[in-house]
Amino acid sequence: MIKSKFLSDFSNIAQGAFSTANAIKEELDVMVRSRIERVLTSKGLVTKEENDIIIARINLLDKKIDGLEAMITKHVEELKKNEKNKSTKGK
Repeated sequence: MIKSKFLSDFSNIAQGAFSTANAIKEELDVMVRSRIERVLTSKGLVTKEENDIIIARINLLDKKIDGLEAMITKHVEELKKNEKNKSTKGK
């Protein structure tokens, strides 16, 4: 019975030590991550998520620009066609 009590106590102490070590590890992870983030921010760098958002926005704007250029080209061609028609009717 003494061995059983000893093993039970030792098991409880070991569990407590592992829990404490795990909590310390998690706290260190948070501190390191926070420090790295501050350094990267101070250097003007962005996270991958922020970069992905910016790239998606650029791609969207690029598509809009392509559409606007196509509309402008179409209108310019129509204007040229109208001017050509007017000049041939006036002669």
